[in-house]
Amino acid sequence: MGEMHRRLKRLIENATIILSTYKMRRPFNKACTNEIRSTQWEILELNPHPHYKRIYKNSEMLYWFYISKWLYKSRKRHEIKKCLDIGCAYGTLALFCKRLFNSEIYCIDYIDTYLSRALIEKYKFKFQENNIELDEFPWDTKFDIIIFTEILEHLNFHPTITLKKIRNLLTDDGVLYLSTPDAARWGRVTKYYASLDLIPPPNRDMPIVDDHVYQYNKIELINVISDAGFKIDKFAYSPGILNRNRCFNLALKKNNS
Repeated sequence: MGEMHRRLKRLIENATIILSTYKMRRPFNKACTNEIRSTQWEILELNPHPHYKRIYKNSEMLYWFYISKWLYKSRKRHEIKKCLDIGCAYGTLALFCKRLFNSEIYCIDYIDTYLSRALIEKYKFKFQENNIELDEFPWDTKFDIIIFTEILEHLNFHPTITLKKIRNLLTDDGVLYLSTPDAARWGRVTKYYASLDLIPPPNRDMPIVDDHVYQYNKIELINVISDAGFKIDKFAYSPGILNRNRCFNLALKKNNS
């Protein structure tokens, strides 16, 4: 009975994701959607982690819906030489950028479990296992685009310090694309820290937690972004699953004023 219940729950979840995707395609640029789907199918052909095919492929675009659209629109406006994907996971947006801009692709993640070795080798991705909060960054270069999707909520330490580090990796006119859950819809995570002010600075002596450590409301997110030296260039909410679990989608630039 327990197994039947789990299968029924999975069917309902998949149907919900499919319905959400169908609803959000209507206003979305069809060519962009096709490019994302083509990117995902190519990843499937390159032996990704099983979780990608089973669950994540069908839901990931719901988190960074507008970021993919902004990237697609910018493909003919700017020369993009180098892209960095922080917390690259299965590599969908990294490969999407490769296909759009034909740029050098750099990827980091705190574990090397998810990104397909075949994908790395086919496109000559530069990949390093790296904790952006604690480790020295592995390359001495600047990036025109940095992807930072669904990572902010996983940071174990106060985000301003890490965002300042990321800011220093951008070219002067580079763009940081960031997505993270909206606490107004997802709810608060309080089992680690009751407020943003209680989150400590990076500390190697503290154990690392792989979880949503803190989810931000709009005011907190804007303040953190400003404190780190960014200004908001674009802002939108991703549709989320049936618009319930929306995420913030932002394009950020350096604030040099």
